[in-house]
Amino acid sequence: MKFRLINYKTKQLSAKYLTDVYDLSCGEKEFIYCCVPNGELGITVVLKGECHIKTEDGWQKQSNVHLYGLINKVQLLKMSPNYREISFGFYPHYLQLFLKDSLHSINKTNGTDLLDLFKKDKVNKLYENLSQCNNDEALMNKIEEFLKDNILIAELDKRVLVAHHLITNENRYKVDDLSKFLNVTPTTLRNLFNQHVGISPKDLIKIHRIKKALNYQLTCEESLTQMAYHLNYFDQAHFCKDFKDSIGISPKQYFINSQLSTDFSDFQHWRYDSFGNI
Repeated sequence: MKFRLINYKTKQLSAKYLTDVYDLSCGEKEFIYCCVPNGELGITVVLKGECHIKTEDGWQKQSNVHLYGLINKVQLLKMSPNYREISFGFYPHYLQLFLKDSLHSINKTNGTDLLDLFKKDKVNKLYENLSQCNNDEALMNKIEEFLKDNILIAELDKRVLVAHHLITNENRYKVDDLSKFLNVTPTTLRNLFNQHVGISPKDLIKIHRIKKALNYQLTCEESLTQMAYHLNYFDQAHFCKDFKDSIGISPKQYFINSQLSTDFSDFQHWRYDSFGNI
């Protein structure tokens, strides 16, 4: 698999609303990888081959242009030989600026066909434009054009923006504390998140904690206890439960497997066969 980040910060709207833009491809063999929860939503444009997501009913083929993200546990994806995609990710509350409907209805386990969210001509134009690009500058110009053409409102509910900042940058991990800071009830905060983010504040807190934990270095049992403490968990048991629910393995299994750590550090995904030694 080849994963390459594309510089998006030279474009006004992209720099404001996107978390990343990347080019993902594989060689002549089928490739399966694991995508971890990271609290983002993104749009994927499949330029070559096919992408499938593992569901309870088997492998489900994704549309050529689809929305991904806001998952709450590791997700398996399979790419056909000679696959290539261009993806750009949003903080979920910023994607809401481009949608008429609430994000609460977005499918959390499978990709959502972008035709369900945008007009057909807009989706087709994005696909055709990216298909014709032969360098990063052209790609970013077309993504910037897509953002400019589809933004519906320019302003976000400030309470959502502040709450997201408190969770991701100041490590505020209690819904009651967030509510008090914003001078709203916990119910009002949950409703705001369901509408503008697509998941509850509690779920976003869990995702952020686990994502942060994946960047820690674990050396012993004491380190695991310290990690739970730094992430404001009540105890180590609660932390381990959240980690295994989200990632599919225990923290110990993750940190003692150097292949997992290396793969995740490379591009925050894992090769599926990296789990073979667990």
